[in-house]
Amino acid sequence: MGTIKSGLNANTPDRIFVDAGAVYLDYGLSTQRLLGATRGGNEFNLNRVIRDIEVDGVKGSTKGLRRVTEVRPQLTCNLIELSLDNLLKAIAGANQDDSDFQVAVEAEYLGVGDDAALKAIDNDNIVVDSEKVFLDGVQLTRSTKYDSRFVGDNAADNKNFELGVGDWVKGDATDAIEIEADGYDGNCMKFVAGATSIAAFLTLPGGNGAQLTNLVVGQYYKIRVALKKGTFTPTITISCDAGSKAAIAPTTSWVVHVIEFIATGTDASIVLTGSAPPTDEDDLYVSYLELERVDGDYVINWEKGEVIFAEVDIPTAGEQLTMSYTHKSGAAVTHDKIRGGDIADDDFISNVALVGTISGKGDDIICIVENALADAGLSLATSPRDEAVPTIVFTGHYDPATPTIEPWEIRYPRA
Repeated sequence: MGTIKSGLNANTPDRIFVDAGAVYLDYGLSTQRLLGATRGGNEFNLNRVIRDIEVDGVKGSTKGLRRVTEVRPQLTCNLIELSLDNLLKAIAGANQDDSDFQVAVEAEYLGVGDDAALKAIDNDNIVVDSEKVFLDGVQLTRSTKYDSRFVGDNAADNKNFELGVGDWVKGDATDAIEIEADGYDGNCMKFVAGATSIAAFLTLPGGNGAQLTNLVVGQYYKIRVALKKGTFTPTITISCDAGSKAAIAPTTSWVVHVIEFIATGTDASIVLTGSAPPTDEDDLYVSYLELERVDGDYVINWEKGEVIFAEVDIPTAGEQLTMSYTHKSGAAVTHDKIRGGDIADDDFISNVALVGTISGKGDDIICIVENALADAGLSLATSPRDEAVPTIVFTGHYDPATPTIEPWEIRYPRA
């Protein structure tokens, strides 16, 4: 029998990468988004350089004497869809410079523990991160805005209950949990106790980083949650297994509770426990969840018009809360201006992923470049009766915290 002259076999049709695939930024994170439409396909390249250790008298490469000297993984995208955010991502160190259109506003009154005045401000024209908040004339420290610790495919349902209750687990089989409209902000989760309900009546497991990103011991975090009771009367303790505990007595109106803590462990599982087990048919409503790292006195959320303080730091009736901020001048703003600058840590994208199809597989193949930066520059070429298709090259970078791990990953589907 002769030697087979082709690699074609019965499995070949089920092992082919077909079509161009789609490019995602921050794949698998709560900030995941499609980069946009491409034309001409995309390219994933590991760019690994392997060097021979030469030995006198040996005419070629020697087993055991080869080493990796450079790894610069890149994902090249031929992007046909231009947007402001895509242009900012495509130019390393670029920033949106609206200084020509900015006007400072001094001492805008916010109220006393009341965000109504903030909600009335024209938030669409606010210059991001320009505000300064003062309590009785003393400037407070604004926390850096860190990524949400809610991650995974069910992140939207786990914290906002958009389409369901996600990975939340009821304490007893007789309990019931479901989503309802009219939460504090969007939908809410309704808990109804069963006949044999237990004290720890609701849990969102961290899943070892699958639902809630593991925490770092010694770092400062806040849990935010809005509660409204129906007939559930016991005091509720909200705890994160990494260290936070706060006793809360819910009322019949929505109240946002912010619990601050320093992590003593890594498990971010969130647990709601009653001072006594809920009794049959007791109900409680949960909404507006967030868990994030913080490093200042307050977090500001312009989209929803609020300054979020820890529960113990909310200004009282005897304290005056004021702020200054910068806004765009309004009618004169016709363009968003992009300018270059130094490369900062927040210019790096957590990851850029090429997601495609393997013929015969039910799941996608995913090629990931980590700590990505578009450092190859930007070129826009136009021509008659055609469209500009700039090539964007995202290069992966080593994480200083894990310098031995190459900044790329391929996830090949099992089925």
